Amino acid sequence: MIQTLPRIDYKGMNLNVKDEKSYGINAGHDPIGRFMTDLSRKPPPSKLECDKLFERLRSGSKSARKELIERHLRLVASVALKFRNSQMPIEDLMAEGITGLIISIDKFDHTRGLKLGTYAAWWIRQRIQRYISKLHGAVSVPHDVFQGNKRKKGIESQLQIDLGREPTNKEIKSNIGYERNLANRVKMAPLSSTSIDKTINDTDLTLADLLTSEEDEKASYRENGSLADDFKVAVDFLDNREKKVISMRFGLGNRLPMKLEEISNELKVSAERVRQIEARSLRKLRAIILRNGKLDFRKLDQFVNLDMSKKDSMSPLELTLALKTAA
Repeated sequence: MIQTLPRIDYKGMNLNVKDEKSYGINAGHDPIGRFMTDLSRKPPPSKLECDKLFERLRSGSKSARKELIERHLRLVASVALKFRNSQMPIEDLMAEGITGLIISIDKFDHTRGLKLGTYAAWWIRQRIQRYISKLHGAVSVPHDVFQGNKRKKGIESQLQIDLGREPTNKEIKSNIGYERNLANRVKMAPLSSTSIDKTINDTDLTLADLLTSEEDEKASYRENGSLADDFKVAVDFLDNREKKVISMRFGLGNRLPMKLEEISNELKVSAERVRQIEARSLRKLRAIILRNGKLDFRKLDQFVNLDMSKKDSMSPLELTLALKTAA
């Protein structure tokens, strides 16, 4: 069973008095206190440290996984605090952010030269945004169910840290410690999503993903890394075939741009099918870029290779226009 957790030490989060009052920090027990207590003493790892941790993780080290999570909790807190005006309890936002962090660690490829912090910030933000959009469209639930769900979130957060993965329902229930009937009511409490959660075109993105303030977008760009890193992250949200087509078509990375027919021959599909995949991928990329406000279209040529000898290759300008006009 998880022991009673101490209050959070928020010194490492740079909160002011107003923040403390708005989050009720001095109002008693806080269910995610234990792992937040050491925030100020666990700085993010350097690139070299991160690479070594991932090498250990790929070899099956559970301690490396836990260290990666714990040393990026500052990032989770930083992103969660950007949503302070959502009226959601900070522990709930942190819980969703930690889920996003764990997903990013599972998907991250440290050999690509991208910073984990840059990559993780996208997933953390996505999880928090979707959580907020769902709860804003939820029906009212009884107070005891609300409090029970709040406690469940805290338990779930701690289990994620301890286990290095999302806990099962059975593991959560065994640690909650309140009546079976209430546990079932918490589990079954209805969440009625509004139209804001409907997907856009044929992407897996929602309108809520695009509803981010201009101020947050600018701050996020300053904090989350370089332009090239941001574009790598955006492309990484595509599925494997979409990544391959976009990389071949526009000469991303260290390859040269290819014609539709060349890609068609290599992938053994029709040129029309390649065109369809390209169009769908561009729509996804545009939605991701609009949501995060990170990519300066004028600077795409910094990391798009151009082979002018190929008649049908796409220049950085053409890629820019393709992304701008994708519909």
